[in-house]
Amino acid sequence: MALSPRCSLALGFVAALAACDDASDRPADWGYVHAAIVEPSCATALCHSKSAARAAVDLSTSASAYAVLVGRVCGAPPLPGDPIGNFVRPGHPESSRLMYLLRGDRTTVMPPDAPLPDGEIAVIERWILEGASCE
Repeated sequence: MALSPRCSLALGFVAALAACDDASDRPADWGYVHAAIVEPSCATALCHSKSAARAAVDLSTSASAYAVLVGRVCGAPPLPGDPIGNFVRPGHPESSRLMYLLRGDRTTVMPPDAPLPDGEIAVIERWILEGASCE
């Protein structure tokens, strides 16, 4: 049975959307991670915006989000040991608190209202694995 042109177009659109969720096609650099994932999903008015900053976590700007998540200002050399409140251990997603929060492992999943899709979590995981650079 042949598909109508409308059905073929719809199936093509669905296939294109599925392909877009392939995390390996998206950059794992901080600029992309913050602008495409963190800011729209986490720096919302009720969560981690400058005005709300739940748990004193402000993810509204690239600089503040990086400092909170990695525990140092972008461009600063790593400090010995893990800074207090560090959510990311560069190179170690398996022991980064941010990954536990995003997956809901042993804690409430973040963001609580609409958890991130697996593809977005994979991009963040790859950013951490590649050293969590701010460039």
